[in-house]
Amino acid sequence: MISVVVDWESIVGGTEPLILLGMHRSGTSLTVRLLADLGLHMGSWLSRDAEAVHFQKLNRRIYRETGGNWGRVDGLVRAMGSPDFVERQVAEMRYRLYGDALLPGGLPVIAGFFGSDRRAEIERGEVAPWGWKDPRTTLTFPVWLEIFPRARWVHIVRNGVDVAISTHRRSLRQQRKPWNRLLRLDYVPATLDFDYCFHLWETYLGFVLEHKHLIPADRYLEMRYEDLLAEPEANLERLVEFATDGAAGELVNAERIEAACGRVNRSRLDNSRYATAYADRIPHLAASPLMQRLGYGYELSEEG
Repeated sequence: MISVVVDWESIVGGTEPLILLGMHRSGTSLTVRLLADLGLHMGSWLSRDAEAVHFQKLNRRIYRETGGNWGRVDGLVRAMGSPDFVERQVAEMRYRLYGDALLPGGLPVIAGFFGSDRRAEIERGEVAPWGWKDPRTTLTFPVWLEIFPRARWVHIVRNGVDVAISTHRRSLRQQRKPWNRLLRLDYVPATLDFDYCFHLWETYLGFVLEHKHLIPADRYLEMRYEDLLAEPEANLERLVEFATDGAAGELVNAERIEAACGRVNRSRLDNSRYATAYADRIPHLAASPLMQRLGYGYELSEEG
């Protein structure tokens, strides 16, 4: 068998991946699944939450450099303000993404991301529309912007109260499960505090809003999770058109759009069955400056 030498960085580095940003529990998983249904390659190995595991592992390395993880981010946010730190991470991530022999068989991590099904296409210099989602990228995106300067960025935004409710409920479930230490990798006890979950939303979202000027305006799209649920067809078409710079071709096909949107559960717009448990804290959080800036409010039912 003839071994094909692939210059992965030259071929992939100049493409326009669609990279999703957004706090955990903001609807990015649904977005990934919709895009994958339409033919965008979002990773050969996805976690239960549709996170691209190859990029997830790289992001975790960056977080660990500051002693943090997805739920302890203050040190990372401070470090990302240092050009030296960002430059070091760019060099490290570029090496880990494209370096030889980092995966079995002497393949680079990016080869693992695309998988064997796509590898032959890339060896011919062909890269179909692709992208990834890992919520940790929300705080590390300046690093990836240097590595993929032509990337397109979609920021999925969701009401901060609903994000905090979802995050807090997940942490309660994790606390009750007798997982071993490996499976508890993403369990952060601090997120058992509902107000802290809301603070995380403010931190993640605020970081993007503060630094989105780094991204060319025509390569940044902000989309609300609530809008995607309410009008999935129109918003998915808008998303794919943005991802492909208007050259979506067969991706924007009425039948495929309709089929993909079949997985959208519009009932998720109503979170009242969970919100009542947090009724004493919601009014205070809903009045926060960031919620007001984004035009979000929160109305509790009379029962709440």
